[in-house]
Amino acid sequence: MSCLVGLGRVLIVVINIIFLILGLVFFALGLVCLVGQSVLEPYYKGVLDSLKNQLESNNFGTVDFSSFNISDLIGGLGYFFVGLGLFLLIITIFGCCGACCKVKFMLVTYAIIVIVILVGELIFVGILYGSPNTIKDEIKNPLKTSIQSDYIGFNGTNLVSLGWNFAHRQFKCCGVDSYNDFTGGAKWNTNYGTGLKAPITCCITIPDSALPTCATTPADIYTKGCFDEVYSMLLGNVALVAGSIAGCGAFQLVLIIFALIIFCDARQSSKVDPKR
Repeated sequence: MSCLVGLGRVLIVVINIIFLILGLVFFALGLVCLVGQSVLEPYYKGVLDSLKNQLESNNFGTVDFSSFNISDLIGGLGYFFVGLGLFLLIITIFGCCGACCKVKFMLVTYAIIVIVILVGELIFVGILYGSPNTIKDEIKNPLKTSIQSDYIGFNGTNLVSLGWNFAHRQFKCCGVDSYNDFTGGAKWNTNYGTGLKAPITCCITIPDSALPTCATTPADIYTKGCFDEVYSMLLGNVALVAGSIAGCGAFQLVLIIFALIIFCDARQSSKVDPKR
């Protein structure tokens, strides 16, 4: 029993040190997303400059991307990373202090938190691969609504316009599901040639005149939706994602077992020595 307790204490401390490092990384990443405009700018400035030069040189008027701030676009993700980082730090405190000092309430709290996370992961994986549209629709619908209400066009300077124009060029895609997501947009300026059917930024090659046939027919535009493109990039490798989550789940199960073993040992010790 004492060997298991010793092994468990070492394992919990080592794994929670890893969680501590991950928590600090996520926290720092969240801060970069929220206020690190100058840090992130080199990674996307080339895309915006290229788009601006192409549009202006092809007689589509002056395009102003100076108000583009990627921190405004991914601020929600930043808050998520900050919250995740703080959450991991809290788990680390409970895990390390509970294991090292055999603090019973910390061990119980730690085990409960890890159990809840494990159950949440199982539910998430079940929905993600058993009924993916449940998650996809919850994300797609607000995106399509924002396009209909706020997208202006290639020269729009509001967050929605800048964000979608950037996504089109960066990921070589168009709209959430397709260019049809823009049809009937309240603010979308389609007054070019015979009228735009797709955003000019969806053209595979930016047209060289103010008559963008690729976007008025449309003939040569990106056919992939941006949502599926990004979704596939992040979660499309089922084996990798499922394997990663399964690996994390196995580690979590081991942590739960050892936390309970240490708790039982601490409880037994307190019965033998009531002062503990």
